[in-house]
Amino acid sequence: MCGIAGVVGAAGTTEKDVWDMINCIKYRGVDEQGVEMLGQAVLGHARLAVVDPENGMQPMSNADGSVWVVFNGEIFNFIELREQLKAKGYRFKSRCDTEVLVHLWCEKGEKMLEDLVGMFAFFVWDQRTGTGMLARDRQGIKPCFYASHRGGVAFASEMKAILALPGFERKVNDAALGHVFSFNYCPPPQTCFEGIRHLPPGTYMRWADGRFSEPQRYWQWPLDGQRVEATHEEFERALDAAITLQMRFDVDGGLFLSGGVDSSVIATRLVHQWNRPKLDAIGLRIEDKGFSEYSYAERVASELQLNLSPLDIQPSDIPSIAQAVVRHAEQPHGDFSFFLFYLLSRRAHEQGKIVMFTGDGPDEVMLGFRHNEQYFAEMTRANFSMRGYFDLISYTTDKDRRRIMSPGFLPHTQNSADLFMEMTMPWSDLEPMEQVAAYELNFLMPGNNSVKGDRMGACWSIEGRAPFLDHRVSELFARLPLTSKFYQGTGKHFLKQSAAQYFDHDFVFRPKTMPTLPIGEWIKAPLYQWARDILALPDGGRFDRNELLVMLDEHRSGLHNHTRQLRTLIMTKLWLQEFFPQA
Repeated sequence: MCGIAGVVGAAGTTEKDVWDMINCIKYRGVDEQGVEMLGQAVLGHARLAVVDPENGMQPMSNADGSVWVVFNGEIFNFIELREQLKAKGYRFKSRCDTEVLVHLWCEKGEKMLEDLVGMFAFFVWDQRTGTGMLARDRQGIKPCFYASHRGGVAFASEMKAILALPGFERKVNDAALGHVFSFNYCPPPQTCFEGIRHLPPGTYMRWADGRFSEPQRYWQWPLDGQRVEATHEEFERALDAAITLQMRFDVDGGLFLSGGVDSSVIATRLVHQWNRPKLDAIGLRIEDKGFSEYSYAERVASELQLNLSPLDIQPSDIPSIAQAVVRHAEQPHGDFSFFLFYLLSRRAHEQGKIVMFTGDGPDEVMLGFRHNEQYFAEMTRANFSMRGYFDLISYTTDKDRRRIMSPGFLPHTQNSADLFMEMTMPWSDLEPMEQVAAYELNFLMPGNNSVKGDRMGACWSIEGRAPFLDHRVSELFARLPLTSKFYQGTGKHFLKQSAAQYFDHDFVFRPKTMPTLPIGEWIKAPLYQWARDILALPDGGRFDRNELLVMLDEHRSGLHNHTRQLRTLIMTKLWLQEFFPQA
């Protein structure tokens, strides 16, 4: 977990400009910070020292200073790559994974990306040729943003670093903001800040002749319809291999244990390789049983002899952290599980942890979300269409939008269905549920779900590690036949069958519980005034304030359940207040 920032090819960029960028995201790397002026390129880095704390200062160069890199993330197979490079004559001055990138660039150029196992975003600069490369990991676990700036390009781990550049105009991208009210997040590669874009997962951009190329793809999900059965032994070997690589760190670590199948399987395999004192785990405990699986986490901890500590969450916790959650998420959404990730990361930080293992990944790869089950049920009763799936996941209806949005903002919200159909068109020949999986892997996961772990962990200097997202494990899942992923109306069938080796049937095959907060109930009573105050905030004339308050009161009285709409409205209002206070 680190933070990168830089400017390439922009006239007049100073060292201070990039220091200002780094200082905006210093929490991503509290151990060391550095900036290098390299002619056309000015590179900055904030380091969280996880491997070889003494020798990993960035920006980092090779011995003669001809190649430089700034890097966020982890290359889990760096030891194997280092040995290969040593055999070819490359000399190393550290044990850290960053140095591997410098020499691998000299050896292979952009083809180096095919060799990397990990989660990463990095920029490598070659002083010899005045060329460089900005690259992002296969699945978009680590963030990477870029924007045009003064004739060149700025890039960073977080958008607030780009916004800090002198002369960069901060402006709402209303077209992107409008999509939030259908998708519940801003679908990449666009962002809600005008002029800033995501670098798509599995791509790189090459800098040459004074400009960046368009994003070039070096990897994509195996969604070509070719399916391969796998045995549970093959899966277990792949997962164990991923955990072995991800156990490489020189700091204190632990596990986020929800009690769900995914994190419980990770716990089972992790405990066999844990070469430190007793494995510490943190689990959520919420009074509303429909939102908490803590009793299951206790069962797992007891069986595996984990040191489990509960994180109790009350309604009163929410107002005090809401602005921080919005500030670090950087984009509006309606997903209150961001609050859970924030609080979990804070607790891990309080316990002195740096690396935390998670069960992230199977829900996206194996159709494990509750809405997948709902859509499958709808699909069996009517003819399939991806438009039907879009209507199911959309957080507001046309009627809602006409009611609460101003005439000036409303048009920005009315082409989301067209965008969705355009996004999913490449997979239109697949089976219906495979099309759903393709959308969730390529857009929902990097655009929202991976954001939670990265940003909410980063602000507490916590690095999350997700063995299921080792690309070799997730490719194994993705290639499975549909019936191995989604069987008799429920997802993650293959994983649940594997989990049945370790846990009782009632544990594995119980109904899905999503990790979130009962915010719909909380804003009826303990958080009603908090929600009302937020909905009354100025918003640049985008919403009808009176209708928002009427909607809240309808929800409070039980006349209508407006939970989904109100969640998105609350977070959007807070986002506007945080980033555009004069709106």
